[in-house]
Amino acid sequence: MADLRIDTRIVGGKAVLDLSGEVDSYNSPKLREKMVALIDQGNPELVINMTEVDYIDSTGLGTLVGGLKRASEKDGTIRIICPNEQIYKVFHITGLVKVFSIFDNEQAALS
Repeated sequence: MADLRIDTRIVGGKAVLDLSGEVDSYNSPKLREKMVALIDQGNPELVINMTEVDYIDSTGLGTLVGGLKRASEKDGTIRIICPNEQIYKVFHITGLVKVFSIFDNEQAALS
């Protein structure tokens, strides 16, 4: 089981979370805590960079949906950077491509 690393930076007024590793039932609480803290600190515009994510399961997807709900309550949104075809396929199969704005690169996600 791989760990999940989360690095946070602010770019153009948006919080960017650089994830690397696996977003699964074991690691999702860590991601949830980070998203909730940022949103509650007044950063409802989140960009989740999944370029270095190797795996995501249903718990990970649920965590992202929960984060989106919380961000929306504060008039924010979550944009996802996902150039990995395998990870993107999971968003596509579950219909979450209709829920999230998904981009190939950071420049597109921040514009």
